[in-house]
Amino acid sequence: MPGNFTTQARWDVSYRDVALQAAPLGDPVRGWLERWVPRGQGPCLELGCFPGRYLAVLGELGYELHGVDLTPRVESDLPAWLQQQAYRVGQFIKGDVFTHTFARKFEVVCSFGLIEHFGNWTELVDIHAGLVEQGGLLVLATPNFRGWVQHGLHAWLDGANLAEHNLAAMRPNQWSHQVRDAGFEILISGWFGTFDFWANADPRRSRFKRAIIKVVRRLIPMFRLLPEGVTAYAPYCGLVARKAG
Repeated sequence: MPGNFTTQARWDVSYRDVALQAAPLGDPVRGWLERWVPRGQGPCLELGCFPGRYLAVLGELGYELHGVDLTPRVESDLPAWLQQQAYRVGQFIKGDVFTHTFARKFEVVCSFGLIEHFGNWTELVDIHAGLVEQGGLLVLATPNFRGWVQHGLHAWLDGANLAEHNLAAMRPNQWSHQVRDAGFEILISGWFGTFDFWANADPRRSRFKRAIIKVVRRLIPMFRLLPEGVTAYAPYCGLVARKAG
């Protein structure tokens, strides 16, 4: 969907041939969701939902799945694949999260790696919060490129990818203040996951930097012995909050 830090055309190209699959066992965001989001039967909406890796996890937890995205495959491919997995599937819309009007509210409203692509990310958080029904859950997650270790690695080795992200949006403490003022109780907010590092493919990257990335990747098992959830190097930011009933 259109934003200040990347383009819809870029997403359409990257999603053109991507395989649809649920986040695997051991995925840190999957584990975080399974820990903090209880099983349910109500409607769940993901904003910026394609390719639905974590929406599928919420389907496993029993929710009826809904989504909105501007990527063309959101209507043609994603709901059909989710139905094949025997999840309960609701409405999938090719539309802009900033302008689309929803006729209902949802038990769970979520996004994963969405708000940090926009300059007006606080407005987007408000949109999420406004779609949650009373007693429902707001779930936000982004990568953590602000921590000094993560930021240093991405600035050195993955600058083009870093430039597509608004670091100002990667502030779970600020999300908490914003949604608390909107009547939410914070269940969890902060940084999560043991150390990880990924970098987008970039043909302009030097062979030296490609070699350094390989070294970092090989050292990840050792770095994962460090404590989890440390702001400097944790790979993700996340928030789960409940709207007052």
